[in-house]
Amino acid sequence: MRGRYERNPGRIIQLSRGDSRDLLDLQWEDEIARVICVTLVGPPASNQDLANAAVCVALVQWGAGEAVAEAEIDFGVGGVVFTVPASSIRITAEYEATFAGGERTPTVQVGAFASVGSGNRYSRLTRTRIDPNQIDPGASTAFEVPPFARGVRVLAGDQATRALQLDFFSDPGTTVPAYSVEIPAGAPSPLVDLSPDITSVTLTNTGPAALSTGARALFELGI
Repeated sequence: MRGRYERNPGRIIQLSRGDSRDLLDLQWEDEIARVICVTLVGPPASNQDLANAAVCVALVQWGAGEAVAEAEIDFGVGGVVFTVPASSIRITAEYEATFAGGERTPTVQVGAFASVGSGNRYSRLTRTRIDPNQIDPGASTAFEVPPFARGVRVLAGDQATRALQLDFFSDPGTTVPAYSVEIPAGAPSPLVDLSPDITSVTLTNTGPAALSTGARALFELGI
């Protein structure tokens, strides 16, 4: 590691909605891959008794030699821990949205630090894509599958009354999905496996009422 990170490979930054800022940029001089344990420090649920309701995402690039992998990881409330084998790692933080009530747009703090060795510590990693717009009966919305996604759970509306259809596409330009899953009213939203060729998931509101708060697709990552 170089510069200030030789002594302290960690950093906290402040973000306003829409900001994207570099958080960590580490490289080992001998370029030998090591197991690196990374902690993402997410914003708290509230600040001074006011909800943050912030959606913050870490764009993580890691690799060794000429090979580089990329993933998008939710900070979540409080943060997550994961390990990757790498000789370099770079993390950029993005503040995508806030669902705080009223006209507030809270400023939040996020951070990250890294250490060599895993210690067998890890968290469930997700990348959540959100469509906050109302979805009327018969209408659809699509979610792009992020890198390293291996499954998805789609949440929308009141489970007791809503009904959904999920279509999984290899090529979004086609009208015929590779496979589909029906979620009837009253049934919990299942975690659906993603085959390696799937690039997008389309939700259709098949119930009688509008989904007034839109929908969220929680992609589970295989990192």
